[in-house]
Amino acid sequence: MPTLMVIVASTRQARIGRTVADWVVATAHQRGDVEIDVADLQELDLPFFDEAHPPMMGKYELPHTLAWAERVAAADAFLIVSPEYNGSFPGSLKNALDFLKAEWKGKLAGIVGYGAYPESRMIGQLGFVLGNLGLERTSIDLQVETPWSLLAEDGALVATPELAAELQTMLDELSLREDERVAA
Repeated sequence: MPTLMVIVASTRQARIGRTVADWVVATAHQRGDVEIDVADLQELDLPFFDEAHPPMMGKYELPHTLAWAERVAAADAFLIVSPEYNGSFPGSLKNALDFLKAEWKGKLAGIVGYGAYPESRMIGQLGFVLGNLGLERTSIDLQVETPWSLLAEDGALVATPELAAELQTMLDELSLREDERVAA
């Protein structure tokens, strides 16, 4: 069974990003066709890039980099849950991506953006960076507009039917093994 890493990009103390990610994870678990590894960047707490060598050399020396590289290498696909900050994605996400190089290459990634607007400038910018890292992209991206308006009384996100269908489409693509993607 392929492993899907869900990366929670926001590291803010009061954040809705984990709630959005919890909805993504719960939906993926219900399907039962992927293993899930949640990489919450707030919990991961990577320092700013501090390796002696550039990531393209693959000469990781520090324990936090080695641990991150092992997790990313073990994942078959990624679903990045990110807010838009000032028209882009958070620095914490850029830093986490920049720590590694070969571990990302040739894998599939989807983006779930969230914020106050129906369109996200962040998705385009993040897509550019993912392309530079050699990641393939899902055919669609998902933008959760005003996620705080979708919260139930218990604080869980209750998606619209349209959002739920779009997430299922992304998960369909992300759950396919590489040989199935080639044949599709």
